Amino acid sequence: MTGTSHSAAHQAQASTSHRTLSSSGATTSSHKKRKPSIGSPSSSSNNGRHFKSSGVAGGPHISSLSEDKHLQNPAKRLKSGESHPVPPAVAGAPPIIDMWAGSPSQPSHPTNNVTNNNAIDLTTSPVSKSKPMYAQPAALPPKNGTKKILVKNFKQRPAGVPDEWVNKTLDMLDSALTAVFEDKDDKSRGTSSEEIYQGCQSLCRAGKAPLIHERLVARCRGHVAGPLRDGVSSRAVGTDEDLVKVIEGTWKKWQERLRVIQILFFYLNQAYLYPAPDKEQIWDMGLQLFSTHIITDTKFRGRFLGGVFKLYENDRKGEADLDNSNLLMSSIRILSNLGLYSSLFEPRFIDVSEGYYRLLAEEEADADDVARYARQCASQIQKEIQRVEKFNLETTTKRDLITIIEKEMILYHMPDLTDVSGIKQLISNNDVEALAVVYAVIDRVENAGSKIKPIWAKYIKEKGAAIVTDSETTDMVPALLSLKNNLESILRNSFAKNVDLAHSLRESFETFINEQRKGAGYKQNARPSEMIAKYMDLLLREGIKAISRNSAAPDEDEQMMGMGDEDALLGNQLDQALDLFRFIHGKDVFEAFYKKDLARRLLMQRSASADAEKAMLSKLKTECGSGFTMNLEIMFKDIDISRENLASFKLTKAAMERTDSMDLQVTVLAQAAWPTYPETTITLPESVAEYMNAYHTYYTAKHKGRKLTWRNALAHCVLKANFPKGKKELSMSAFQAVVLLLFDNDKKPLSYEEIKSATSLPDAELIRTLQSLACARVRPLTKHPKGKDVNPTDTFTVNLGFSDPKIRIKINQIQLKETKEENTETHEQIAQDRQYETQAAIIRIMKSRKTMGHNDLITEVINQTKKRGVLDLADIKKNIEKLIDKDYMERTEDNAYAYCA
Repeated sequence: MTGTSHSAAHQAQASTSHRTLSSSGATTSSHKKRKPSIGSPSSSSNNGRHFKSSGVAGGPHISSLSEDKHLQNPAKRLKSGESHPVPPAVAGAPPIIDMWAGSPSQPSHPTNNVTNNNAIDLTTSPVSKSKPMYAQPAALPPKNGTKKILVKNFKQRPAGVPDEWVNKTLDMLDSALTAVFEDKDDKSRGTSSEEIYQGCQSLCRAGKAPLIHERLVARCRGHVAGPLRDGVSSRAVGTDEDLVKVIEGTWKKWQERLRVIQILFFYLNQAYLYPAPDKEQIWDMGLQLFSTHIITDTKFRGRFLGGVFKLYENDRKGEADLDNSNLLMSSIRILSNLGLYSSLFEPRFIDVSEGYYRLLAEEEADADDVARYARQCASQIQKEIQRVEKFNLETTTKRDLITIIEKEMILYHMPDLTDVSGIKQLISNNDVEALAVVYAVIDRVENAGSKIKPIWAKYIKEKGAAIVTDSETTDMVPALLSLKNNLESILRNSFAKNVDLAHSLRESFETFINEQRKGAGYKQNARPSEMIAKYMDLLLREGIKAISRNSAAPDEDEQMMGMGDEDALLGNQLDQALDLFRFIHGKDVFEAFYKKDLARRLLMQRSASADAEKAMLSKLKTECGSGFTMNLEIMFKDIDISRENLASFKLTKAAMERTDSMDLQVTVLAQAAWPTYPETTITLPESVAEYMNAYHTYYTAKHKGRKLTWRNALAHCVLKANFPKGKKELSMSAFQAVVLLLFDNDKKPLSYEEIKSATSLPDAELIRTLQSLACARVRPLTKHPKGKDVNPTDTFTVNLGFSDPKIRIKINQIQLKETKEENTETHEQIAQDRQYETQAAIIRIMKSRKTMGHNDLITEVINQTKKRGVLDLADIKKNIEKLIDKDYMERTEDNAYAYCA
């Protein structure tokens, strides 16, 4: 290729180049195509670059070329006006080929290609890895050391391209832009996209990229500021929403044209605009023009934003259809793509939203319906979050919108959400769902527990006090448990187990249960303790039957009832009653009634479960200590000892002689641990009396010094009877059995006086016994004349027509039920014991302090006795006076007291 002409050099650009490179007798050829450059010319940046290369023995020695004037880039000489250079000849090497062409030079890539005069040309393709022709290198480096290498790029852009060709190509590009603006395709344009692309490429390689860019920007600016803007202005004659629709359509059309322009001028974008950070690329330039001349133009900006806000408001009100929703989504996307979202759209959108929710809150706020307004607040927050996701709004906008709703609809309308009557009504209706919404809404801006706590506590105290003071109801404890279960369900499911509300629940129960109400007597104030003891007695006596009658059983109890787990259900009910017991300050009333009821259950063998009895005793011991349950434990122990003594007695001769006629069961009680029972005189049948005397003799002989006193009022028995309509077994009290045995084998009537004389029963007991036999549901006796009351003139006969489907029949044992007199007597005994406890506390305090002021003494006495019961100040003063009268203490000066040793 020696002596190739200038025109041949241009042909070498598109064909496979063949270069002969001299390197100390070694010849290397390359057959690779060069890739067209898309960047700016880089020959100037490579000039003057030096590399070091260690010499190899036997290989070529590459000398420094930095001072060789004859090997400078010929393109530089052409720029200075020199003629086509003829490189000097080098001995043994062909002349250098002039490789400048009309395309941008390739970036320099270091290769092993070596030109004449030992210079490395980095613009060519890498040398093929053929086996070197020189000898094997030596192990040691050459004596001359390393050599510096100057790398030069021989490819340089010529400046002298024909102006005619430049203008013709620019006109072609200008016509292409006009066709694009008129939405013409390749056929309509007359020039293919490939020709336009190659024309742009050629101009860029000829150094005319700035000229193309300048003209392209001017044409695009003129089109956007002219036809596009005029088209929007001419069609924007309707509402603001119509303007949004027009701009959205114009935006789509401009995007389509901009994409075509970007494709046609792709080479300009990549080779000229992309490497320059101070120049906008074609797409960004097009967006900026649209933003400047249409969106932010003073003629359209306000109306466009107003239309977007109106579309969003329609969507908030549920008035937007699918087309409007799509239009709104496109409009927000336009603002985001143009970079106007944060600067133009978001601030005004937040202000508009704030006004919208302020008006909405004023329209929807209603103190009479707290639940509805709370649901409206929660619904608006949820819908706004969904709209943010639907229309792809920014995270900051979502945060600000939620903050606006919380401020305008919740914080500023907190009195409406915390209306006392409204929340009380929701709690009363047990509306768990509505309360959960109210709590969640309030908790978004403030501590919901602290806001609801006053209403919560007030409702509990009022509702609980109404239950406690209702003297007519006998279901106080079930009502309190139902109230407590409902409140705990609300606390768990609505108030997220708020700690403050949980504490308030227990404090409120403790307050109304122990409140000393003015005008109410001691008996009425102690009624909660009494009712809790009686409820426990009902559970332990009837078991699952008592629970099934309780309609207020919680879901957990109903589940266990369905599974048939009676023991677990009974234990759960007792635990709930024990939870109420924990609220009681004065435990003495509960202790007295529980002890009395326990004695009746043990003596009458009426306990539903012995395990439940012992479990309850263990729980009371854990709650109140061993001193509280000491007498109760003695009662259980007496039952066990009595059972052992009776088993021993049955082995004696006196007992074995009477086993055929009757079976005697005797329980010996320690008088100090058991309740006090009155002695009732009664004439027993001779056989029964002899059997009892035999046991008395046996017991007194076995336990010397002990005295037995029979309590016939506590006795019960099973009596076999033969009625004309069948044999029956009658379970009844001893008094009922004694009266009924008077009619054995004798059908004649007996008068009231005859029965009284035969049984020696007092009138009160006899009347009550005859009522249970002749006036109750089961009537083995018939009273003459008929009536509910028993009079001394009445006569009684056996009911020969008595019948019942059951074999064993339980006669209503009236004596097992507590009478009003017994209840009053129990309360009087409790009050008397409390007086003794108060006096004992005063003596203990004075004995340790010696002298003490009146107020200090009163406070200390209350503190020491509060676990046993709530004392009245008047009772404490009376007991102080009694102790002064008994010379245990004396009054001194300054309203103080002194202990008398």
